Formats: sequence, structure tokens, C-alpha cells
Amino acid sequence: MEKYETLYIIQPSIPEEQIEEVIRTFEGIIPENRGTLIKTEKWGRRRLAYRVKNFWEGFYVIHEYEGDGGTQREIERRMRIHDHIVRYLTTRVDPRMAAELERRVEREKRAESNRDEGGDSWGDRGRSDRDDDRRPPRRDREKPPRGDREERS
Repeated sequence: MEKYETLYIIQPSIPEEQIEEVIRTFEGIIPENRGTLIKTEKWGRRRLAYRVKNFWEGFYVIHEYEGDGGTQREIERRMRIHDHIVRYLTTRVDPRMAAELERRVEREKRAESNRDEGGDSWGDRGRSDRDDDRRPPRRDREKPPRGDREERS
């Protein structure tokens, strides 16, 4: 089973109840095709970077789910023929990247707990290894006086 994310944009001109109905429709497609829905995020109305099908804004929704290629193809097929979907994009989540994101979240949690306890996430140093106070002053290059330069016409 592969992990997928499908982001789609719903027309902003339809009522809120109809938007919820469209979202439930696509959430229901995943279990019908032997997939499991992990989460659904509603990003809400946002302005588009450029006009798409005469719309300058849309209602963004993202589904994260696991399934085989058939699940992903069926969702995209239904989005292609659905009247209220402006755009959609499906990406396969790389398992190595997902594991790296989980490790990053754990590191951030540990750093946050260290800061809450009064400790410093960088240890006792306080600043980075490259403190400006410890560097010798930069020597200025020898510049010729202004009068020695040739003037160009």
C-alpha cells in the first residue's frame, strides 16, 4: 500500500453545505476502493495565483490516504468529471521522506521541552561556534588614493 496526498480546489461560488457534501463524497471513494483515509485537512478559501476557469479563489482541501494505484486513479477519474472541482493534484508520499518528517517532529518536541525546562537547545554555548567577538578584525585592503585613478572619457 502506497501513501498518497490529493489536493483539490472546489469552486468558491457553491454554498458551504455543498462543499461539505463534495468532501464527504471524495472521502467515501477511498474505502470503496480498498484504501484507508488517514486525514482530511480543509484549508478554506484562498486566493489563486492566477485565474482558473474564471475563478480567482477556491476552497482548498487535502486528503492523505493509503491505497494502491487503483484507489488513486479512481479518485482522479471522479475529480476529472466532477462539476465543482476546479483543479486537483495527487502526489505519492515517499516513505523515506515521511520517516524523516517524523524524526524532525520528534527533534522539535525535544528542543521545545528543553526550552520549557530552562535549558538551551544549543547547550551551554549560548551562541554559535562562530562568534563575532572571537574573530580578529578584518584587515582592509590597500586602496589607491582617488587621485591616482585614471579618468575615462
